[in-house]
Amino acid sequence: MTLVKFADLMEHAEREEYAVGYFECWNLESLMAVADAAEATRSPVLLGFSGIYIKHPSRLRRDPLSAFAALGLEVCRQISVPAALVFNECSNLDLVLEAIDQGFSLVMFSDESLPLEKQTANTQQVVKSAHQKGAAVEGEALTLPGLSGNLHEKPEHVQLTDVEVACDFVERTGVDAFAVNVGQMHLHGRQHVGLDLVRLHKLKEALQVPLVLHGASSVYSEQLTRAVKCGICKINVGSILKQAFFDSLREACADIGTMYNPYEVIGSGLEKDVLMVGRVALQDKVEQLMRLFGSAGKAG
Repeated sequence: MTLVKFADLMEHAEREEYAVGYFECWNLESLMAVADAAEATRSPVLLGFSGIYIKHPSRLRRDPLSAFAALGLEVCRQISVPAALVFNECSNLDLVLEAIDQGFSLVMFSDESLPLEKQTANTQQVVKSAHQKGAAVEGEALTLPGLSGNLHEKPEHVQLTDVEVACDFVERTGVDAFAVNVGQMHLHGRQHVGLDLVRLHKLKEALQVPLVLHGASSVYSEQLTRAVKCGICKINVGSILKQAFFDSLREACADIGTMYNPYEVIGSGLEKDVLMVGRVALQDKVEQLMRLFGSAGKAG
């Protein structure tokens, strides 16, 4: 059983100068791919799910959060490397509070439509509830551009994290980790961006909590490495994982003719199983990122 506290993961990452990846999952195949990658590279890991679409009004079917929690927690307990479970970026306050009750290690409330004061107040409420039950909270003063996925090119103006605003937010909310905006955005790999590492250095000097980098799918690899050296302890990755899974799935489906065994191509776990093809491709991508973040081998 290696489900550990988020604070312990961050303390070790900061001391050993690497970043723990949060690799966003969405089903059993993706969850196991990330777990397999962590085992293969001996890397501490953050598994978890996004809160953006779980209760989206246009969702065709509704899935209970408890099912995601049970699945994720069981995988965290079974793997032999340090792991914690994340409920990431949710604008539904009630759902974030439910995630705390369901046993998620780290939760994050974020609503890009809210002014800073309301974002702060809601985060304060989440922190109070989480800390009562031993969970941790990640917060951000401003949401990264493109959270909803509709950003196709760099916006003309990007609101970077102000050091004074960040310090005030962290002090007032009591969050356990703070997500910074130093030039990255949710471009979902459509374009790549560089980072304001001078600003990041100032934030690291001013804040006494672990710093988090969202939107890593659109940041140059070399810049991610430098960000870790500047003090980033947690890096969020989502889009490029889904792209790796989908692209391999699409190619595998295209190779299957009209005469096929349905038991083999879905759910068999064999070579022709298209879901297994996606899982293997996703694992390969996560392993690459773990090495990039410096976490490979840090689990002993």
